[in-house]
Amino acid sequence: MRDKVLVIEDEPVIGEMMCILLEIEGYKVISLNDTASALRKLKAEEVALVMLDLNLAGEDGRDVCRYIKQQPDLQHTPVILVSASQDLPRIQEECGADDYLSKPFELPNFVQKVKESISRRQANNVA
Repeated sequence: MRDKVLVIEDEPVIGEMMCILLEIEGYKVISLNDTASALRKLKAEEVALVMLDLNLAGEDGRDVCRYIKQQPDLQHTPVILVSASQDLPRIQEECGADDYLSKPFELPNFVQKVKESISRRQANNVA
């Protein structure tokens, strides 16, 4: 069974690029551009990773990340913040994200962060 990755990104070009890269790497991708749909999907399906844009139209990705990390059934789902913000390390710490990726990102770095996050999750589920 392929791992599912939920991409929450409201910039169509970036979202499509992330989806293509993830599919090439063998992941099943669910791509949504709004948090309400994304949170419904998270409650309905188990995903191995959430790629979360920090600045969604009208919404703050920090709040979405905090919500995910406060839910007992979702708190162990890795969240990678994606943003052009220069303050990502602080933002990651304050909202509890597992990692971050600065835009624009290099493709090998993107793939590496995804694989590392999913591997850590799988290792923690076994332990």
